[in-house]
Amino acid sequence: MFLGLLNEAQRNSFLALATKLVMADRTTEPEERVMLDLRVAEMGGNAKAPPAEIYGPPNTAVFDSRRARAIVLVELFLLAMSDSKMSDQELPILDQLISAFEFSPTEANDIRTWAEDMAPAIAKGWLLVDGESSEAGR
Repeated sequence: MFLGLLNEAQRNSFLALATKLVMADRTTEPEERVMLDLRVAEMGGNAKAPPAEIYGPPNTAVFDSRRARAIVLVELFLLAMSDSKMSDQELPILDQLISAFEFSPTEANDIRTWAEDMAPAIAKGWLLVDGESSEAGR
């Protein structure tokens, strides 16, 4: 939704964080896959996730404004909630970023609540567009 507002280095680091998040629970639900694909497409399809950031510590320094940090949290919470649940492995990644980005508990909760409401509907819409919904063929 907002990834076009990030610069190239931020998009690459975002993609690393998104990949780390999707891989965290070792299962990829169709909704997570479609939401990640949508994010890659939104970034122009040319973002490259640095492997060192996928498998190592995140590059939080690249997100040098509150706006960029908020975009990252909003988009990652959308990704995490796309399958209507937050896994025990995803939450620590998000908590680490909330702390690193110095968001208050109220701000973080507002983002999470918004994502809980929005993400399943967005994912379902894209599954319908892609014809992957069990209802799409009817």
